Amino acid sequence: MYDGGDVNYDDNYQDFNNLTDDEYFEQIVRLLMPSKLEYFFGFVFIIQMIIGVVGNCMVVYVVAKNKNMWTSMNLFLTNLALSDMLVLIFCLPPTVINDLTKTFWFSSTLCKSISLFQNTSVYVSVLTLMFIAIERWKAISSPLSLPLWKTNRVIIIIWAIAFILSTPEPYTLRLEPFDLNRYRENFTWGTKCTESWSPEFQKIYQISQTLFCFLIPLIIISGLCIHMVLILRKKSLQLGERQIASRKRATHMLMLVVLVFFFCYLPVHLHNIATAFNINYMDYDEDIIAIRKFIPRFLVYSSCSLNPILYNFMCERFRREMKHVCCLTETTKTSKKTINRIRYSSLTGPTYC
Repeated sequence: MYDGGDVNYDDNYQDFNNLTDDEYFEQIVRLLMPSKLEYFFGFVFIIQMIIGVVGNCMVVYVVAKNKNMWTSMNLFLTNLALSDMLVLIFCLPPTVINDLTKTFWFSSTLCKSISLFQNTSVYVSVLTLMFIAIERWKAISSPLSLPLWKTNRVIIIIWAIAFILSTPEPYTLRLEPFDLNRYRENFTWGTKCTESWSPEFQKIYQISQTLFCFLIPLIIISGLCIHMVLILRKKSLQLGERQIASRKRATHMLMLVVLVFFFCYLPVHLHNIATAFNINYMDYDEDIIAIRKFIPRFLVYSSCSLNPILYNFMCERFRREMKHVCCLTETTKTSKKTINRIRYSSLTGPTYC
């Protein structure tokens, strides 16, 4: 889903018959060997993966470790962190390996399985963001919050829906060896994991992906955010200053996460649609093609890596607990005071992150 499309080797290197043996193998090597720019992009992706996995692991650990943080909002944030972590684990390494070697090295079963895990993780991230917005909207518009057992059920439903929506694409995937053409031989090097559906269906699929996995969730979340801001303005005289400040922080954090989602996922959807409509710009230099593939992927993985940073900067409780995990608290006594203050605040008024 978010591989961003592969270079069509056959379109670029069809006429092998008029080449000498040396020229022929030089073309093959130029096609399959990574450039210095691609090595650099691979290094950037690895750093991005480490930062994102560590950050999201810390979010999951902080919430799991502190029962006082077991709120509906934080359970959704934990689910988002888990799905972001899976995106980085299942999407990023195969993408880097494929970009560097121009080869899918694994079996046909893994060709389908990796795509299934990739799509499921991305769908979970999008659906979780939408339900976080709904949960925040309900918490601000009414005093009753969603019980934890209902939140757990919603999370299970999110994963079930994401899994079902992810099944069509893996069903069509197959391994396509790179045909050396001239010697009528197939090498493992250059093998692609590619869809077997028609170009017309691929166009419909990519447009529907953009519509249901990007535009519709974005419209729903944006509408809820605008309504939350209006509600907070009306309730500013009814609620205490502390409650208003807490709800505003939660709303601002959600709006930042949504903005990151929009700017990071828009390029990859545009890129996938361009690929489906065969707008591949094959007359460009190979480095330009590498850059064109790198930017959408980099932004998608940046979204997965940035969310824990947003929690840390926008949410005081996450910030305190992150410092505690990193052994930055001054003394155990200070930690106890912090815990007592959190418990007291949970009794005197709702907290939202």
